[in-house]
Amino acid sequence: MAFLGSDFIISSLIWLCVISIFVFAFRKHIAKLFYKQSSLDIFLKNLKKFLNERYPSVIFDFEIIELSKSEQNPNSRKYLILDNIIDQYIKLPLDNSRYPTSTPQNLQWGSYTFNCEPNRDKLPSDWGQRKNALIIRENKKCFRCNKHIDINSSDIHMIRALSNGGKYHLENLLPVCKDCARILSKDSKKMHHLDIKDDLYELVKNN
Repeated sequence: MAFLGSDFIISSLIWLCVISIFVFAFRKHIAKLFYKQSSLDIFLKNLKKFLNERYPSVIFDFEIIELSKSEQNPNSRKYLILDNIIDQYIKLPLDNSRYPTSTPQNLQWGSYTFNCEPNRDKLPSDWGQRKNALIIRENKKCFRCNKHIDINSSDIHMIRALSNGGKYHLENLLPVCKDCARILSKDSKKMHHLDIKDDLYELVKNN
């Protein structure tokens, strides 16, 4: 192999410096060549589809998509978007204008009135029947987020707590999904384990 002259070595070093400066200066633009925008587009499409199917009545604000543009790492940006959506879900208020004011006769039974009175910390003996009546009343929808529920995937929220004079009348009870029950409990530990968070984070793994 022929001996490389000093001029060649010097010129090569200069070119390496020029290339390094160019890469550093335009690193954000170069990054976009490696992280295809189509990946984010597919993710957003799947995200909106999931939210529309699971929470059809919740109007989510997607302003975060524009606000997160400065984040160059695609996965980091996706998590920023998801955390914003989850925060919106947590802050979703209860629509007290829809609170029931009476109990339909077809949802009552013989011992209904008697078992409405609290008995220490015990649930009414017909608790399962009450829970089923609530789900029927709300057409199998979570009262807060309108997510589809059944007797196994739901919980009960009391409008007026027992400690505040509340009773087990159906008009004082709201059927909610497990996530909404955790949020309405205002227990920070429970709110760290939301199903919506697990479901949405799974979208990042799959996109």
